Formats: sequence, C-alpha cells, structure tokens
Amino acid sequence: MQLDDLKEAWAAHGAALEKSLAIDARLLREVLLRRVRFALAPYVLWRALEVALGVAALLVVVPVLAAHLAAPRYLVAGGALAAYAAGLTALSALLLVNGLRLDYGGPVTAIQRDVERLRLAEYRALKWALLGGVVVWLPAALVAFEALTGVDALARVPLAWLGANLLVGLVVLALGLAWSRRYVERAELSPWTRRVLDAVSGRALRAAARHLAELASFEREEA
Repeated sequence: MQLDDLKEAWAAHGAALEKSLAIDARLLREVLLRRVRFALAPYVLWRALEVALGVAALLVVVPVLAAHLAAPRYLVAGGALAAYAAGLTALSALLLVNGLRLDYGGPVTAIQRDVERLRLAEYRALKWALLGGVVVWLPAALVAFEALTGVDALARVPLAWLGANLLVGLVVLALGLAWSRRYVERAELSPWTRRVLDAVSGRALRAAARHLAELASFEREEA
C-alpha cells in the first residue's frame, strides 16, 4: 500500500471516529436533557395543582367577603386573606409558566441559569406563603369555618384580638422580608445561600440541577 493510500485511510478513519464521537456526544446530551424533563414533570404538576387550589380558595373567600361588604373587619381581614390567596395563586401560575417555557434546545449554561431562577422564584413563593400565612392564619380559619357552617365567625371574634393577631403577623412579615433580602436574595449567591435554596427547593429542581451539572461537566471535558 502506498503512503498516500495510508494517509487517505487514516484520514477517513479519523473522520469516521470524529463523527462517531459527535453522535455519541449528541446522544448523551439528549439522554441527560430527557432526564431533566422527566425530573421537572412533577414540578410542573405540583405548580398546576397549586394554581387549582388557589382558585378554589378564592372561590371560598370571595363569596364570604362579598356577603359582608359593609363590615369593616371583613374588608380588612377578609380582604387581606383574598389578596394573600390571589398573590400565591399568581406566584404559582408564574412558576408553572416558567417551568413550561424552559428551552431545552439552548446552551446548557442558559438552561442552568433558568433552573436557578426557578429555584430562587420557588424560594420567594415559599417565603410569601409562610410569612403571609402568619398574617392571615386567623382570618383564614374563621372564613373557612363560616363558609362550611354559615356562622358569622369573623364577626364574633373580639376586634382587639383580631387586630393584635394581624399586627403581630405584619411585624413578623416585615422582619422576615428584611432578613431574606439581606441574607438570601442577593445578586451573588453565597455557599450558605445555595444551601438554603437546596433545602427549600423541591426534589424535582434539585434533580434537574444535578443532571444539568453532569451535562455541563461532560461538555467542558469535550471542549
């Protein structure tokens, strides 16, 4: 065999090997991205369920509030509860839309960035759910009881006790928001902040982030 023939055979072999490696890399990317989609499926389902529950809560609260529009305590306490339910429903809907709009065809770094934003948004939704719940837990219990029994429960609670509960809840809300802005919701996430987000993030987002990290590591090695 001539030297030129050997060179041509070697070049053909190298081209075939590069093509095979490219196919393998593409297949691995598709497998890992499929795992990301599979991991995020429960996340999307839970957000859809939260939206449905939020709408159901509004359907319970609004009729009770509408039946007592002339009562100031219903306007204040019931209005705060309605705003709380509407806000959480909107946050869940936003998380659902952002989860469905993830672009799996883009660069891995862009997908990782979008998943990190989802994790931070989920933390903020949980923050408002917990801190806001401290404010409206009493009106929520009374309105739910009234919706089930027809008894004007909120009207029978002493105004001073109701006001004290709302005031304490607002203080806790303000302190919680200030703490979160200072230590968690910052432009650069510290290792401690990431541990907090890991703790509050659902299993779906943690699994998706792990699969994306594997894919990013593989692409760096390929590069």
